[in-house]
Amino acid sequence: MTHTPSEQLPFGIDVSKHQGFINWDVVAAHKPKVHFAGIRAGISWGYIDKLFARNWEEAKRVGIARAAYHVLYPDQPWQRQMDHFLKIVGDDLGELPLVLDLELDRGVKPEQMQEVVFSCVKYLIAKQSRNPIIYSRAQWVNDYMTGPRVPPSWYPYVFWWLAHYTMSGAEHQGPPALPRGVKDGVIIHQTSDKQPNIGGQASATDYNRWQGDEADFYDFIGIAQPTPPVSSCEDKLARIQAILEE
Repeated sequence: MTHTPSEQLPFGIDVSKHQGFINWDVVAAHKPKVHFAGIRAGISWGYIDKLFARNWEEAKRVGIARAAYHVLYPDQPWQRQMDHFLKIVGDDLGELPLVLDLELDRGVKPEQMQEVVFSCVKYLIAKQSRNPIIYSRAQWVNDYMTGPRVPPSWYPYVFWWLAHYTMSGAEHQGPPALPRGVKDGVIIHQTSDKQPNIGGQASATDYNRWQGDEADFYDFIGIAQPTPPVSSCEDKLARIQAILEE
């Protein structure tokens, strides 16, 4: 397949309180079109991003597809964190699947990291009936989650949002580097963390590119069909249980 440069792919941003008070009408009018936004909901089991509720509602109002993300503390009780995440988001889960933000190892060894993340994955599948997205970097996954072990067989059962930048800060033209054990399922490439802010007060914003064309993007948010395809939440959980018993 011919590689498509990043600037030709559907465009997205990700935001938190650090972007300040965002004017979402400015975001909606931006060129190139902002197709989607990752919006931070919380961290661990007690922190709520103070601008999440506003960002969540405003992005919806202007017609931008949303993905709520949670910064995972792997050394803290995983279910307490996931219940906290789901409580923040409430009944409106967004147009894209929920996102686990994996950037912090907090001294947890890879074997335990795999167990914690997989427990979160199963729990979110049961609650939202969609396979979640894992946000991270290839090297982080290799070092802190896969480790020296064979990559776990559940990696193909999640979607991936991978950061891969250039040293200059210009958007990386992709594709992003893949963690060991990941061959497909990468749906978003975070191309830069040093781009001009859009509609907010901060000096810089993360830019992202959907890993497919516009038709693929709209198909995805319409049906959220995971790869490999599964027919129901129960089927997903049965397949994961089979993996655990291997």
